[in-house]
Amino acid sequence: MKNHLTSSFDYSLLDVETSDFLYEKENILIGIQSRYSREVGKVFFEAQQKLSNKGNGTFEKWYSSIGFKKQNVNNYINIYKNVQSLDEPSAEIFDSLPKSLQNEMSKPSSNQELNQKVFDGDITTHKQYKELEKQLKAKDEQLSLQAKMIDDLTEQEPEVIEKEVVVERIPADYETVKATNERLEKQLSSVRSDLKMKKIQYDLLEKNTESAKTLEANIKALQQKEKSIDQRVKATIEFNDLMREIETFFDTKMASLRFKPLINDLYDTEASNKLSEVVNSVDFWVSEMRKIIPNEKTKIIEGEIING
Repeated sequence: MKNHLTSSFDYSLLDVETSDFLYEKENILIGIQSRYSREVGKVFFEAQQKLSNKGNGTFEKWYSSIGFKKQNVNNYINIYKNVQSLDEPSAEIFDSLPKSLQNEMSKPSSNQELNQKVFDGDITTHKQYKELEKQLKAKDEQLSLQAKMIDDLTEQEPEVIEKEVVVERIPADYETVKATNERLEKQLSSVRSDLKMKKIQYDLLEKNTESAKTLEANIKALQQKEKSIDQRVKATIEFNDLMREIETFFDTKMASLRFKPLINDLYDTEASNKLSEVVNSVDFWVSEMRKIIPNEKTKIIEGEIING
């Protein structure tokens, strides 16, 4: 018995000559049926082009008069136009599909990713196509919603809490320090928003796809950047506090040592030797600090300071 495409008829019940005859006729019918939609679509497309300048709905009046409905005519035209853009192997696959699936794939708004899955054999029915289309649409809507929520959060003015702070003296570089802190806080806020969005996108993707792997790498990079900026913010705050303590110490506690009367009173005592040791220690500390303070020849690689 010969193989055939769609029929369930048992050709073995017939003699060989009759079986071959009917099998040939079956294939002719299948060929006509598979080409029917595109051939009809070609007729309507050409008629539409010819009548487009006539106006007054002539084209619609014409096809309605021979028993065709508007939606069906549009489907046939879309199928014809879609097949024109396909290579021969893809066109043959398309011709073998159910008409309902052909209609979905031929819509101007059809998802090209889903269409490719049909050609790859991953989608074989109209039902599968619609289910996957619904899932992709839901993911897109969720991503859009999450993106809007993040945009709304970033656009909101931060809550300002006013506190009365009593300080004895405002440092000379107060405004510079304040500007540095604000810049780092903005960078940190931007990175965190971007990181949040990337995590939401990652959760909605299939984990083993190339897009998911790329997104995962981006997330790790953003996490490292977030950690780095957060450390800089904390270090800046800690450093500013320390500088104020040092300035206060030298301006108050150590100020009297700069005047000769006190130094004269300590002359030829053990205190004078102690003071000399303190000055040497401070001098050594200053020398070491000058070596690590970043300048135009300094490079920072992975958090380490390297003087050039």
